[in-house]
Amino acid sequence: MTKLSDRRAELRRDPLLTEKIIYAVGPQHPSLPAPYMLEVQADGELIEHVRPDIGYMHRGVEQLCTKRTWAQCSGLLSRTEWLAGSNGDYLLSAAVEEIAGIEVPQRAQWLRTMVLELSRIASHLFWWGQLGLEAGAITPIFWAVREREGVIGLLEELSGHRWHHQWIVPGGVRTDVPQGFIDRVGQVLLNMEDRVHEFEEFLSDNAIWVNRSELIGVLEPEYALTNGASGPVLRGSGIVHDLRRDAPYLKYDELDVRIPVGEFGDVLDRYRIRMMEIQESTRLVRECFNHLADSGEAYRVEAPVDVPKGEAYVAVEGPRGELGLSAVSEGGPNPARLHLRGPSLYHLFLLDELCRGYLLADLFVILGSLDIMVGEVDR
Repeated sequence: MTKLSDRRAELRRDPLLTEKIIYAVGPQHPSLPAPYMLEVQADGELIEHVRPDIGYMHRGVEQLCTKRTWAQCSGLLSRTEWLAGSNGDYLLSAAVEEIAGIEVPQRAQWLRTMVLELSRIASHLFWWGQLGLEAGAITPIFWAVREREGVIGLLEELSGHRWHHQWIVPGGVRTDVPQGFIDRVGQVLLNMEDRVHEFEEFLSDNAIWVNRSELIGVLEPEYALTNGASGPVLRGSGIVHDLRRDAPYLKYDELDVRIPVGEFGDVLDRYRIRMMEIQESTRLVRECFNHLADSGEAYRVEAPVDVPKGEAYVAVEGPRGELGLSAVSEGGPNPARLHLRGPSLYHLFLLDELCRGYLLADLFVILGSLDIMVGEVDR
């Protein structure tokens, strides 16, 4: 794949043109829940430069965590990964467990794996609806939210919360699954498999969508690797990398994780990758079912209130890519330092390379294909 394979236009070099047009795109609210602005320099409709302007709602989460107990930090980290908060819960728990040397029961590990895959499905569904809005179609967001409600309902049944669950805790999980829960998950997944095919037909067979996404926003694999891309954005450029396979955690080393990859690194590839990941996650959840029956009865061990001195880096393959947490403990009930590695921060600053040479109308589908979560950026 080369730059000649995309539909990027050559930027004009007119020595008489001295004034550029600067567009302020935003502040806007992509995904949820905080705004940012894009400063776009263009020659007419042709994009020359894009500069993200962030920090409109900086939370100071990493500093706030140093004033709270380890358990309280989970709620803050969950809000940085707003649409899949269980990933934040897992990171905090995994860091405590590594520093304190806690061994998590087998059943809890299988349950955690199942919840993380359900969270991936819920996040990708909302992304699909949001992408439809960016492309000018209102139907996808209604379909996506409707199907996402089924997954959110399952997570609410486990934890009592619809968004920020805090069901994954240091040492395991808060409670075992309620009676009949596995059957209800199976029914939701069965319905999901049918709906995802409808979703794909809605856009994949739509000539307008294909024309707006094919060979648009091409990301070269070398550039993606150099600039910290991960997750579907990296895999869309043909790089086969997934932490669930390459640095397995929980029970992923016992699962058959299949990794879809793209060919051209364009908007269409990034869209297809996520649609295939929804189907892959439904299959992985079903595989988890097969191991729960003989995984034992213990589902939680008590974690210490005071975490010993030490440090750890843990990472999870979140819906948007590698979500990492570096944690330092000086001994005591609260962390001395936490630092979050949010994939959206890296992907947001790919926009200049992705948009240069395309039209202003292409900016929004390119942005939508990245699935930016502002909580990971303005943390």
